[in-house]
Amino acid sequence: MSRPRWQLRDTAVGYAVRGIPVLPLHYPLPHRSGLQPVPGDQPPPMRAGCSCRDLDCGQVGKHPVGSLVPHGVKDATCNRARILAWWTRHPQANIGLACGHAFDVLDVDGPQGTQAIQELAAAHGLQSSGPLVRTGGGGWHYYLAPTGLGNVQPRDLEHVDWRGRGGYVVAPPSRHASGQAYQWAPGRDLDTSPGQVPVALLERLLTHQRQQPTGRLQLRTVAEGPGGRYARAALAKELARVAAAPVGHRNRQLWESTRNLYNLVASGALDNREVDQGLLDAAERCGLLAEEPRQTHRTLASGRQIGLAHPGRPAQPTSPERTHPSPPPPARAAGERTQEGR
Repeated sequence: MSRPRWQLRDTAVGYAVRGIPVLPLHYPLPHRSGLQPVPGDQPPPMRAGCSCRDLDCGQVGKHPVGSLVPHGVKDATCNRARILAWWTRHPQANIGLACGHAFDVLDVDGPQGTQAIQELAAAHGLQSSGPLVRTGGGGWHYYLAPTGLGNVQPRDLEHVDWRGRGGYVVAPPSRHASGQAYQWAPGRDLDTSPGQVPVALLERLLTHQRQQPTGRLQLRTVAEGPGGRYARAALAKELARVAAAPVGHRNRQLWESTRNLYNLVASGALDNREVDQGLLDAAERCGLLAEEPRQTHRTLASGRQIGLAHPGRPAQPTSPERTHPSPPPPARAAGERTQEGR
């Protein structure tokens, strides 16, 4: 299980440079069994333990290093200095990537999960695209466009999980308890854009999410039928766009997504409270709410006013100044314009 001392550190920094928050995870630590050898016998077998030193650890090499990230994935960061400090203290730490920012991940566990996904793909004629990881345990991680959803299990897909906001995945070149490394599939590393989430899969994710009693992005109020499915997909996609918006485009994206979603609120397809809370959550995740709270609320109010005045499906992105000149445009206040309009 040895590897170059700084390989993981340098790789973790490389992920952060791409804008992907990282966190250090424990790593497999081989140790001998507790059996004492009898003279003349073979040495006792090796088995992988976890660097957390818990002999009963059920997540070997997969859970956060609590001494460094006491709040788990909430402490994931792109700060280079902090990442260097983490991997200087624990150079063999596995790498965790926070989901729900640049991508979500479809986590397919072993042969049973693979079969479930293959059956879904065959039934709907789906093609795989985007970054793809072969896990150390023989499963797969499909990196897909962020949806704004949290961690759920897709309906009727056994041994398949969805890692979204609040979740993370183990990333290459981390090692699994089996001793095998996580590896990018040839030609499908992060230089490849995340794949689009197929509608057949999105519906299974949204159906499951709507049935949960907790979570900010509950979709329980959306009507059933084709119109309801459209509204659920629109909500997930618009919130994902806001959450993943880069600096320089966050305010405009928030305005456009607010307008688009309130078009659906005006038509009765979405609930005002879940849209408002979802947009605030997405603005918080992209950093806009913390950095420009007053301007963020002005942007929400402007987009909400125009969206409610035009019931129907979301409009194509247009300039807010052209669409409705009377309310304050998203970048009118000095803060967001001066920081992002340059």
